[in-house]
Amino acid sequence: MTDSMSPLAFKAVLLAALIQLVNALDFMMIMPLGPDLARDLGISPAWIGYLGGSYTLAAAVSSLLTAKIIDRLDRKNVVLVALTGLSLSTLFCAFAWNMPSLFSARILAGLFAGPATAIALTIVTDQVPVAQRGRAMAIVMGAFSVAAIAGVPFGLKLSLLYGWAAPFFVVTALSAMTLITIWLLLPNMTTHLNSSAHTPTTEVSLLALLSNNLVINAFMSMGIAIFSTFLIVPNLAAWLQFNLGVERDAMSFYYLIGGIASLIVLQCGGRLTDKLGALPVTILIAGVIIFLLLDGFMHNPWLPPLVIFTLFMALTATRTIVAAAVNTQVPHPWERAAFMSLQSVCQHVFSGLAAVLSSMILIDVNGRLENIAQLASVSMLLTMIQPLFLFWLLKKLHSPHKAVKEIAEK
Repeated sequence: MTDSMSPLAFKAVLLAALIQLVNALDFMMIMPLGPDLARDLGISPAWIGYLGGSYTLAAAVSSLLTAKIIDRLDRKNVVLVALTGLSLSTLFCAFAWNMPSLFSARILAGLFAGPATAIALTIVTDQVPVAQRGRAMAIVMGAFSVAAIAGVPFGLKLSLLYGWAAPFFVVTALSAMTLITIWLLLPNMTTHLNSSAHTPTTEVSLLALLSNNLVINAFMSMGIAIFSTFLIVPNLAAWLQFNLGVERDAMSFYYLIGGIASLIVLQCGGRLTDKLGALPVTILIAGVIIFLLLDGFMHNPWLPPLVIFTLFMALTATRTIVAAAVNTQVPHPWERAAFMSLQSVCQHVFSGLAAVLSSMILIDVNGRLENIAQLASVSMLLTMIQPLFLFWLLKKLHSPHKAVKEIAEK
């Protein structure tokens, strides 16, 4: 990866991956710890979902609130403030004594996580050339796979040995070490403030961004990919156990294999995107996903459940990364952080709506999930539509008019 990438770009990618790893661990570990929290803090198991949802909602809100000003600041300073807040908030979680205190700490953590994630992707976009962003985004977003492979099982083991607070202490320490590393190694990043079309007092207009057809097209390309994925993903574990008879004890193995496969496929998909282009890779992935939906959810599967689960997790994650890599070409340097913040809001909204819709469609009949075929049909339709939005986006991005405009604004 470093053969033609500058040292600063390579450093930015690795540091952004560390930020994403901290965020992924902070977000993902709360749900597996649910039974421990219910037992030790007297929290109702039915309330555990609120702890995960509060973090996500707070991240979306803070991304929206900071979108207007985040591009007027040094990227490094934004990272340092966001990680400091995230570290302290996660530490507060370890000292919670009941549901209200833990709920408040999770909201606070989410408020800092939103800008941290947006600025990490912005730094990568600033430093990495367009031709290498597929690989770069795959490495950065691969942090979620690493969290699933190692972070969640390790957190559960720590909780078993040393109590439910132990994973929060470890994530706090990792966040603090990431903070120190960025402070020492990442230079100040103010190039976006020096553009001829930007002044330090320039405010990015969110309404102008949201009324830009190019931006809307980019968000739709990403949003449809996420929506079609989250129609299925939240219900995969229940489908495996209730419909296909997979043992509960086997789920850790399924997620381990799925995480490893996602990490590998993400890197391959990123490199193929840089070499072949985003559209051919997306069409290929869409074809395989449609086959998996047909085989897995429309009748008794021909493929083993582990194969369906692993490929679906890996390919849907890769499809999202390809869309994200293309979207990095949309904003101008002085509005990149605002764009990434709004994209983060878009991701949360689409994933949340998909989860709600799936809950409305699915029903429990004698211990089995029914109407899963209807859900898969909607997911297939969206999977066929998503490459069209990507095609239109790429066509607009590569138009001579846009190229001339970008040169004039530099």
